[in-house]
Amino acid sequence: MDSSGKLKLAGRNWNISQSLAGDWVQLVKIEQRVLVYYCRSLIRELDLEGQHSTIVECCPSPEVLQQKL
Repeated sequence: MDSSGKLKLAGRNWNISQSLAGDWVQLVKIEQRVLVYYCRSLIRELDLEGQHSTIVECCPSPEVLQQKL
């Protein structure tokens, strides 16, 4: 990633995480999606076809857990 936490991929700059600026991340491509890992944690999913990204929560919030019960 660059010094502002962006990643250039498929001709586009993707905002990943300013707090991880300059750090290495791992990219795993699955069809038209790219999973972005920091260490062993999935942090973001990029949809190359739809041109959007989604933050991946490592731990669901208590509200989400409550809804699943």
